[in-house]
Amino acid sequence: MGHRRSKKPVLPVTLPSLPPFEEYTELLREVWDTHWLTNQGPLADRLEAGLRRYLPSPHVDAVTNGTLALQLSYRAVFPRKGVVITTPFTFAATTTSLVWEGYTPRFVDIDPVTFNLDPALVDAALRDDVVGIVAVHVFGNPAGGPALSRLAASRNVKLVFDAAHAFGVRTRPVPLWSLGNASTLSFHATKSFHSFEGGAVVTSEANVSRRVRRLRNFGLRGPEEVVEAGINAKLNEAQAAMGLLNLRYIDGWIRLRKERYDRYRSELEGTGGVQFQELAKCRYNYTYMPILLPTKRLRDRVARDLERSGVRPRKYFFPPTHVAPYLRGSRRASCPVAESVSSRVLCLPLHPALGVSDVRRISAIVRTVVQGR
Repeated sequence: MGHRRSKKPVLPVTLPSLPPFEEYTELLREVWDTHWLTNQGPLADRLEAGLRRYLPSPHVDAVTNGTLALQLSYRAVFPRKGVVITTPFTFAATTTSLVWEGYTPRFVDIDPVTFNLDPALVDAALRDDVVGIVAVHVFGNPAGGPALSRLAASRNVKLVFDAAHAFGVRTRPVPLWSLGNASTLSFHATKSFHSFEGGAVVTSEANVSRRVRRLRNFGLRGPEEVVEAGINAKLNEAQAAMGLLNLRYIDGWIRLRKERYDRYRSELEGTGGVQFQELAKCRYNYTYMPILLPTKRLRDRVARDLERSGVRPRKYFFPPTHVAPYLRGSRRASCPVAESVSSRVLCLPLHPALGVSDVRRISAIVRTVVQGR
């Protein structure tokens, strides 16, 4: 038999944090005792209650994944089908969910330093055919919520925040989760807080919460009456158990993420051509470590050299969503800032298990490529 070639250890861009195995199996014992596996079981109820306290928000409705959270929030919030203003600099699900639900995305460019929607450009893009706005807290960076909320209210347009990256972010004096008509969360394994897979719709509006809860359960009102075309988007008890445990540890994990984020900043600050996302004043969650390189060519060289060294960065978000081939030409827009940022951005590995020596090694590779250009 031949010898298997050894591989370099790979440093992924994200790595799920997990609670102690014994705590998870102990919680699963409750599932075995009750035989309640899904259909809004006791663990799902406890998770929603814990999330309401942690965020905080009066209504948090957990669902199977973050994409369904988007789809249900669009249906629950937007009054009719029509045009929805959104960002081209986001993960595909923000846009594909709109198209899947029958809305027409109208793309507006982003701010070059925050990477979020530019409220002035949103204002200029509002027309009579617009039924809503979907803003994204890109990499967890709060997306100008107060300004967008005032704008949406003044124009009688509904507002949803895709907050997939923003779990654990705190803003003052206005809480992040009170802005707009609803916010959506992703509890995917790549996020700082996860339930294996999952998501939630967060809102301060009771009517939106009621609609989401009905939609996630086939459109049922009571055990026998189907009042609208819903879907099955319920979080099961195994997912809820993981989420409940991770609520105990999330603040500690965020502190560890911050230490690594700050170390990256100290290692790369002053490296000519390396830029960082400008963060809003908030308690940030440090889920991602995006850097901006001077050119696409240099970004690709950095990514290539990192990968050759066993480091797996990601080009989040490249290409921008407004150039996706499934979109008809009429839906496309001129978004030069998003195109520029998308072509130059690179997310470096960031998670609590990442060692300080790893951060130094990754930073050294970035500096070598950038300074040798």
